[in-house]
Amino acid sequence: MARTKDLGDLLATDDDVPMLKPRSKAAAAVAEATPTAFLTPEERIKKERRVRIVLEENENIPPTGQFISADGVAFMLRPGEPADVPISVCHVLDLAIQSTPQIDPSTKQVVGYRSRKRFPYTVVQPEMV
Repeated sequence: MARTKDLGDLLATDDDVPMLKPRSKAAAAVAEATPTAFLTPEERIKKERRVRIVLEENENIPPTGQFISADGVAFMLRPGEPADVPISVCHVLDLAIQSTPQIDPSTKQVVGYRSRKRFPYTVVQPEMV
Protein backbone atom coordinates (compact mmCIF):
# COMPACT_ATOMS: atom_id res chain seq x y z
CA MET A 1 0.00 0.00 0.00
CA ALA A 2 1.40 3.38 -1.01
CA ARG A 3 1.89 5.86 1.81
CA THR A 4 0.31 9.30 1.39
CA LYS A 5 2.37 12.39 2.09
CA ASP A 6 1.74 13.93 5.47
CA LEU A 7 2.70 17.40 6.73
CA GLY A 8 6.09 16.15 7.94
CA ASP A 9 7.00 15.03 4.41
CA LEU A 10 5.94 18.37 2.94
CA LEU A 11 7.98 20.38 5.46
CA ALA A 12 11.30 18.65 4.85
CA THR A 13 14.36 20.26 6.42
CA ASP A 14 17.65 20.95 4.65
CA ASP A 15 19.08 17.74 6.18
CA ASP A 16 16.34 15.68 4.47
CA VAL A 17 16.99 17.10 0.99
CA PRO A 18 19.97 15.64 -0.90
CA MET A 19 22.42 18.22 -2.22
CA LEU A 20 22.84 18.32 -5.99
CA LYS A 21 25.93 19.58 -7.74
CA PRO A 22 25.32 22.80 -9.68
CA ARG A 23 25.84 22.56 -13.43
CA SER A 24 27.35 25.99 -14.09
CA LYS A 25 29.06 28.89 -12.31
CA ALA A 26 25.80 30.86 -12.34
CA ALA A 27 23.94 27.93 -10.80
CA ALA A 28 26.72 27.58 -8.20
CA ALA A 29 26.34 31.26 -7.28
CA VAL A 30 22.59 30.84 -6.89
CA ALA A 31 23.05 27.68 -4.80
CA GLU A 32 25.56 29.49 -2.60
CA ALA A 33 23.26 32.49 -2.12
CA THR A 34 20.16 30.40 -1.41
CA PRO A 35 20.87 29.57 2.27
CA THR A 36 20.42 33.24 3.21
CA ALA A 37 16.79 32.90 2.16
CA PHE A 38 16.30 30.55 5.11
CA LEU A 39 17.68 33.04 7.65
CA THR A 40 15.39 34.96 9.97
CA PRO A 41 15.17 38.73 9.34
CA GLU A 42 17.30 39.40 12.43
CA GLU A 43 20.05 37.04 11.22
CA ARG A 44 19.92 38.56 7.72
CA ILE A 45 20.23 42.10 9.13
CA LYS A 46 23.19 41.08 11.31
CA LYS A 47 25.06 39.72 8.27
CA GLU A 48 24.26 42.72 6.08
CA ARG A 49 26.95 45.33 5.39
CA ARG A 50 26.57 48.46 7.53
CA VAL A 51 27.10 52.11 6.79
CA ARG A 52 27.37 55.11 9.15
CA ILE A 53 24.75 57.78 8.51
CA VAL A 54 23.49 60.95 10.15
CA LEU A 55 19.79 61.69 9.83
CA GLU A 56 19.25 65.39 9.13
CA GLU A 57 17.10 67.60 11.36
CA ASN A 58 13.54 67.66 10.05
CA GLU A 59 10.12 68.87 11.21
CA ASN A 60 8.72 65.39 10.44
CA ILE A 61 10.93 63.71 13.07
CA PRO A 62 9.73 63.68 16.70
CA PRO A 63 12.18 64.72 19.47
CA THR A 64 12.62 61.09 20.59
CA GLY A 65 13.79 60.00 17.12
CA GLN A 66 12.38 58.33 14.03
CA PHE A 67 11.24 54.71 14.11
CA ILE A 68 12.29 52.80 10.99
CA SER A 69 11.71 49.13 10.23
CA ALA A 70 13.68 47.20 7.63
CA ASP A 71 12.98 43.52 6.96
CA GLY A 72 10.98 43.29 10.17
CA VAL A 73 13.79 44.66 12.37
CA ALA A 74 13.19 48.00 14.11
CA PHE A 75 15.63 50.90 14.42
CA MET A 76 15.30 54.24 16.22
CA LEU A 77 17.32 57.01 14.56
CA ARG A 78 17.82 60.40 16.20
CA PRO A 79 18.58 63.37 13.96
CA GLY A 80 22.11 64.74 14.18
CA GLU A 81 23.53 61.57 15.82
CA PRO A 82 25.70 59.15 13.79
CA ALA A 83 24.34 55.61 13.58
CA ASP A 84 25.69 52.41 12.02
CA VAL A 85 22.78 50.93 10.10
CA PRO A 86 22.38 48.12 7.55
CA ILE A 87 22.10 49.04 3.89
CA SER A 88 18.42 48.03 3.94
CA VAL A 89 17.68 50.94 6.32
CA CYS A 90 19.21 53.32 3.76
CA HIS A 91 16.93 51.80 1.11
CA VAL A 92 13.90 52.43 3.35
CA LEU A 93 14.99 56.04 3.85
CA ASP A 94 15.57 56.46 0.09
CA LEU A 95 12.07 55.19 -0.68
CA ALA A 96 10.39 57.54 1.83
CA ILE A 97 9.31 60.23 -0.64
CA GLN A 98 6.82 63.05 -0.11
CA SER A 99 5.30 65.58 -2.48
CA THR A 100 5.76 69.25 -1.68
CA PRO A 101 3.80 71.99 -3.39
CA GLN A 102 5.49 74.46 -5.73
CA ILE A 103 4.02 77.92 -5.19
CA ASP A 104 4.10 80.69 -7.76
CA PRO A 105 5.63 83.71 -5.94
CA SER A 106 3.50 86.27 -7.76
CA THR A 107 0.07 84.61 -7.42
CA LYS A 108 0.76 82.59 -4.24
CA GLN A 109 -1.05 79.63 -5.83
CA VAL A 110 0.10 76.05 -6.11
CA VAL A 111 1.35 75.42 -9.64
CA GLY A 112 2.59 71.87 -9.16
CA TYR A 113 4.23 69.36 -6.87
CA ARG A 114 7.75 68.00 -6.66
CA SER A 115 9.06 64.90 -4.92
CA ARG A 116 11.63 65.10 -2.15
CA LYS A 117 13.04 62.79 0.50
CA ARG A 118 11.00 62.72 3.68
CA PHE A 119 14.00 61.79 5.84
CA PRO A 120 17.21 63.06 4.24
CA TYR A 121 20.46 61.63 5.59
CA THR A 122 24.19 61.92 5.02
CA VAL A 123 26.64 59.03 4.74
CA VAL A 124 29.56 59.72 7.11
CA GLN A 125 33.05 58.28 7.04
CA PRO A 126 34.05 56.69 10.38
CA GLU A 127 37.06 59.01 10.84
CA MET A 128 34.79 62.08 10.45
CA VAL A 129 32.65 61.19 13.47
